[in-house]
Amino acid sequence: MCVRLGGEEFAVLLPGLGAEEARAIGEGIARRFAETAIRSDGLAIAATVSVGLAAAGGAVDDLKELLATADRALYKAKLLGRNRIEIAEPMKVTEAA
Repeated sequence: MCVRLGGEEFAVLLPGLGAEEARAIGEGIARRFAETAIRSDGLAIAATVSVGLAAAGGAVDDLKELLATADRALYKAKLLGRNRIEIAEPMKVTEAA
């Protein structure tokens, strides 16, 4: 399922896939996006895709939290230079004292 979250942000839900399978799909999307050059007034306009991946399960147990985790990975991808894919670090579950 692919949905637009707003602006230029989209979310793709890939049930049953692991992080590396999801990365491969993200790489394919980014590659096809980059290959689709637009021309305006004779100039090629290039565009890139930054991707933040997050996996459900473990400490992430609801959609809102999953999207927030993916968003953090997305902003890390942008911070590190854009046009890249970052997989969210697994969240640490802290034990109550």
